[in-house]
Amino acid sequence: MRRLDINSHRLHQRLEELSHIGRVPDGGINRLAFSEADKAGRDYVEACMRDLGMEVAIDPIGNLFGVVPGRRINGAVMAGSHTDTVGSGGRFDGALGVLAALEVAETLIESGFHPERPFIVCSFVNEEGVRFMPDMMGSMFHRGDLSIEDVRATTDTDGRSIGDELDRLDMRGTGDISVYAPNIFIELHIEQGPILFESNLSIAAVSAVQGLSWTEISISGAANHAGTTPMDRRKDAVRSAGELISSLYRDIADIPQQRVTAGSITASPGLINVIASECRFTVDMRNPDADLLREAELRLDRLVEKERHEGLCAIHLKRLARVEPTEFSARITDLIREAAEARDLPATTMVSGAGHDAQILASKYESAMIFVPSVNGISHDRQEYTEPEATQAGANILLDTVLGMLEN
Repeated sequence: MRRLDINSHRLHQRLEELSHIGRVPDGGINRLAFSEADKAGRDYVEACMRDLGMEVAIDPIGNLFGVVPGRRINGAVMAGSHTDTVGSGGRFDGALGVLAALEVAETLIESGFHPERPFIVCSFVNEEGVRFMPDMMGSMFHRGDLSIEDVRATTDTDGRSIGDELDRLDMRGTGDISVYAPNIFIELHIEQGPILFESNLSIAAVSAVQGLSWTEISISGAANHAGTTPMDRRKDAVRSAGELISSLYRDIADIPQQRVTAGSITASPGLINVIASECRFTVDMRNPDADLLREAELRLDRLVEKERHEGLCAIHLKRLARVEPTEFSARITDLIREAAEARDLPATTMVSGAGHDAQILASKYESAMIFVPSVNGISHDRQEYTEPEATQAGANILLDTVLGMLEN
């Protein structure tokens, strides 16, 4: 069979069209999960699937699947990602993986190639976990980690539940792809970091994903006058939080390969002349080594316990999410590298610093990821950009990899 190539113009046109859904004044994109914009983005992808004559299935939480039949019904190969965004995100994060998989499907259909296995394009809901936690919710539900009751009962900060939003937006379905017995998942994604761009590399075969641990720490003190309360008599929640944050950057960041971030900090009552009675902050910890990630969690627990005993404030620690480090299929990773070599594309192997749907699905399906460069390493921002040549290269490597799996 002759080598196939994706239609780069068509892929870029779809990326542009999807980027106008949820566009905000600063040029970023806001398609928060289970919002009107999120539904409109999913409707766009679904319409593209139906235009191609694909069989479309939507599951009870809105995960979207489009099927290209194979000569046999089972052993399907899946590819895709997500189309939800952060509050003001970019046009490529997640969307490239979905639309590139759609382009692979259209290329297969146009060529007249009838694969041995079915090919499924998928778009998972709520990968970002910004409005509703946990992140990667759609793939976790698909894997069987979350019940429909738990998903529907999940609420955002305004008290709205996913169940209410699913009903209001008519996002829920009854689709089921189990008849196709998928056993392979491949995700194309922008790197969201600087390594490929700074190294002038086109492709990365992703061998693993860092483990992730999210924690929320709530501190309760006592509000009082900022001018009249002596420093040694204060129950200052912000001061306690500051000491904890300084300690975690000092005592946890020195663990090999460790990433630690205090990402969200809020104080109450939030007045310039009042000592804060409440302070809440989040801690994001990541490590590709499971034992080292557990060590980071233990150190955080010890720091909290130390501040609790030595300070004057009450402290509560709550685990928000945890994902174990994941290794991807060496067989598919090798095929990705071979495909890049065959197309004369400079490539490398790397570990992902961000979490992805493929990380969740790796325990259910044989999985792998392909990265393409992010200009200046920027992501989750309106300035996020990947060159057209890079998206074309990534989609062609996805096509080659999928073809290798469909006939295997």
